[in-house]
Amino acid sequence: MSDITIPGVTSKVDTKKIIDALMEVERQPLKRMQADADLLAKRKTAWQDFNRSLTTLREGTRGLYGFENPFNDRIVDSSDAKAITATATRQAIDETLAVAVRRVATADRFLSRSLGRDFAVDAGNYVFSVGGKEIKLAYSGGSLKDFAEALTRKGGEHLRASVVNDTKETQVLLIESKKTGAENRLVLSGAAADLGVKTGMLERRLAASREITLTERGVAAWSKTLDPSQYKLTDGVLTLEPGAELKVPVQPSVALDERMVLELSVKVELLSEEAAAAPPTGPRVPETGSIEFGGVRIESGRSEAPLPEWEAPKKPEKVSDPQVLFLESGGKLVALPGLADSGEFQKITIEVGKLAGSIDSLDLRNRNTHRRISITDVALVDVTQRGDYVPVNAVSEAADAVLSLDGIEVTRPSNVIDDVVPGVTLTLKAPSKDPVDLTVHRDAKAIKDTVLSLVGAYNRIITDVDVLTRKDAAVIAEAGYLTDEEKKKATERLGLLTGETMLTNLKASMQQIMMNAYPTSRSRDLALLAQIGIATDLRRPGSGVDKTRLRGYLEADEAKLENAIASMPDAIRELFGNDTDGDLVVNTGVAYSLDALLRPFVQTGGILPNRVTGTDTQIARSAREISDYEKRLTAKEAELKRKYGLMESALNEMDKNSQTLKNFTNSTSNNGN
Repeated sequence: MSDITIPGVTSKVDTKKIIDALMEVERQPLKRMQADADLLAKRKTAWQDFNRSLTTLREGTRGLYGFENPFNDRIVDSSDAKAITATATRQAIDETLAVAVRRVATADRFLSRSLGRDFAVDAGNYVFSVGGKEIKLAYSGGSLKDFAEALTRKGGEHLRASVVNDTKETQVLLIESKKTGAENRLVLSGAAADLGVKTGMLERRLAASREITLTERGVAAWSKTLDPSQYKLTDGVLTLEPGAELKVPVQPSVALDERMVLELSVKVELLSEEAAAAPPTGPRVPETGSIEFGGVRIESGRSEAPLPEWEAPKKPEKVSDPQVLFLESGGKLVALPGLADSGEFQKITIEVGKLAGSIDSLDLRNRNTHRRISITDVALVDVTQRGDYVPVNAVSEAADAVLSLDGIEVTRPSNVIDDVVPGVTLTLKAPSKDPVDLTVHRDAKAIKDTVLSLVGAYNRIITDVDVLTRKDAAVIAEAGYLTDEEKKKATERLGLLTGETMLTNLKASMQQIMMNAYPTSRSRDLALLAQIGIATDLRRPGSGVDKTRLRGYLEADEAKLENAIASMPDAIRELFGNDTDGDLVVNTGVAYSLDALLRPFVQTGGILPNRVTGTDTQIARSAREISDYEKRLTAKEAELKRKYGLMESALNEMDKNSQTLKNFTNSTSNNGN
């Protein structure tokens, strides 16, 4: 039907159909321009995705020869992970440690007796201390739950409290330290101590702890010394030279129970071995004199003292004995745990209450020929004592972790210990019945996974190049690792960058790098990737031609790779990145060469980013051309509508005049009849 409607007149010409047909012809160039624009957008996406894949591959290469390469990573296997686990840094050495966990570090956790639901906490100044940190809570009074919440907020990282409904009618208050170790004992004072007694959490008891003071006056009373010059007491620090023995009396003797521990700070210095003795100078022979007579002086002959040939004394046998500390109890000598070498003072805690019923003296026997022993801050401590109070119902009490490392006892306030074995952090979880073997070794799985990740990223690039530069759907079918979704996406991009020789050249260069030989310290056994189980065809010779293997995909024999990593890890590291000229900078290797090849493609302002930028420019230009052409089409269509509208109006006018003339003729004919 016509675009212009005139009342009472029906056009016999369908001008809309004519205009649509003419505009369809005019739109053909626009459709081609839009198709080209769609193609440019797809190519841009293809370049971006390829850039990301190539960047992933380059990151994989740097992961095999850069500073973060996995060849220096260490892990620790534990024979009893329920008792102890460990992590290792790159500084750790490969070794097996025997660690017995005697006790894990614990924190004070004090529980009240059952209290009624209506129990209220009085207003007051509540003071708590954890180690050297004091927490003060000015509480205005309220319910037990409200008090616990206020104390937890105030306690921060040191203290918390909670209320548990132990029955339907009663509740209990739990106050606990967040810090483990004997040095972080929880002490309640002021209104807090009153609350502890009121709730049955604490009871008052006279202190049982006792400090053993090292004084000059006490030195004279020490009953046994091999050589007084071999010890000294300075500012409360007693130092014993090699070979020295001392008895430190405890007067009066102290009765012990299982709660009692001996605390002291100890330093064990490892001395350098003495130099060989120098030959003696021999006796000094005095002058014999002279006589003068008649102006003539006559000297007496010199005396002589013939000496045998000097022989150096035999070097004393080196003695190394960590057993230095003993206590005497009722005439019996009780050996205390051995001491480890330490350049600084370390606080140790010994559960003497479990070893003896009393202590009469502390004996020190430094039998070592090359160690100096120093002790200070010696005290007997009741571990349950908290000021003038002891907990009545302690869920746990603050105590240091105790472990035995290769026979040497070590104590620490935390269950995470990183200063005993260089590069190794121990995490204690529970006491162990037997020593636990901790084996520090290379992270072979990380090495294998990193190598396989590189192989996977490499194969992805080979597939991308084949898909983008070829129109043969077989390249998709032969990439067996692709998912259904990835195959669908690859099909849409098949041949999208046909004619890009830069991509095919890149593929060829990558294949050459992966096949080349590289120098290693085991060059006779290792110079090629194929020697560690990575190659384009791992089948047995004579298996025939497989076209899928001709595309350059790498295969990995995981068993062969694992064996190679276990037997020659350093040579494999060199295969991927090696410094051959001794300047501490990698200059050859598979990963190094691949990284050098890919760098100009993916770096900022590189080949691929420039391709994306160039495609963006083409897309913008295409969008402007499409916009301009659409404007011209709109104007063209308006012009056609205007012209055909005028034509239709003229036709309608002619039709109207024709009808008028016809009516006039008919009227004249009728009048003549």
